[in-house]
Amino acid sequence: MKAIYFEKFGTRDVLQFGDRPEPIPQNNELLIDVERSSVNFVDIRERQGTYNRPETHVGGIQLPHVSGLQAVGKVVAAASEGDKVWIGKKVVAYTPNGGGYAEKVVANPRFCVEIPESANADLFAALPNQGLTAYLLLTASTQIQSGESVLVQGASGGVGSLAVQIAKILGAGEVIGTASTSEKLDFIRSLGADDAVDYTHDDWPQRVLESTGGLGVDVLLESIGGDIFEQNFECLAPFGRYIIFGSTRGPGQPFAPRRLMQKSQTMTGFYLPVFLAKPELIHAGMEFLVKATLEEKLRPSIAKVLPLSQTAEAHRLLEDREVQGTILLDTTNV
Repeated sequence: MKAIYFEKFGTRDVLQFGDRPEPIPQNNELLIDVERSSVNFVDIRERQGTYNRPETHVGGIQLPHVSGLQAVGKVVAAASEGDKVWIGKKVVAYTPNGGGYAEKVVANPRFCVEIPESANADLFAALPNQGLTAYLLLTASTQIQSGESVLVQGASGGVGSLAVQIAKILGAGEVIGTASTSEKLDFIRSLGADDAVDYTHDDWPQRVLESTGGLGVDVLLESIGGDIFEQNFECLAPFGRYIIFGSTRGPGQPFAPRRLMQKSQTMTGFYLPVFLAKPELIHAGMEFLVKATLEEKLRPSIAKVLPLSQTAEAHRLLEDREVQGTILLDTTNV
């Protein structure tokens, strides 16, 4: 089968397009003929070797490696006799071990949800990794209460654009998204955000305070880091919950935990693979995402669809922050 893989860590140049052995489903796995996959920032970190550094404490990956944490396609085989009922069904799958950058991938049925044959594969391919992150941030790391305000940093990206919509579905009041260009701010408003703020302006925390009547936000989803990490506290309300799920600008300066006492605030870290220990939460999240998309309450934003062979270009677009929403890979057009 054709796949994108890398045999060493590095820049986009290490990505190779070629033949790889077809995966064989083991234990309770399903084999899926992939129609669409998608690109996540996690894939870039994998390629760079970030997760194989001792200081990250997440175990790393083995080389050669095929990235890709989500896929949509048709089930063509099953390892278990009891799972053969899946054969022929179109599914959306979360593939935490990777493999989505290929014509075929294996997935655990607990992390698969059937979708109608007529369903638009593009919409559902954008859901699993990014959608699960957004959903679990708002339902497991914290639980949004009706009317609470939410600030989503980097709201024009794959996770952020879904988090804005999911927060609204879950009953949030004021939802504010941040981005770095006027085009992206318009995009965030089109998702249903009540306000959109340019975080490249020094006074952006004041803008958030003004939008919330001076109260600050109840829930803050942080994925940028750097100087933004510290500025977030200027617009976090008393009893506010600060949830970190990324740091695209780096980790920022050391943080003194006792400062949270001043306003009885909390800080929570989020890393999706940890939730593999709670598969029932992942399954519930997958079902929520599929149901909300089928009901058109949730509409994933597709930035671009590229042939599988152009995955390096997809990485460039994501690294250079040139996209709004999710980049998909068309594995039927390699």
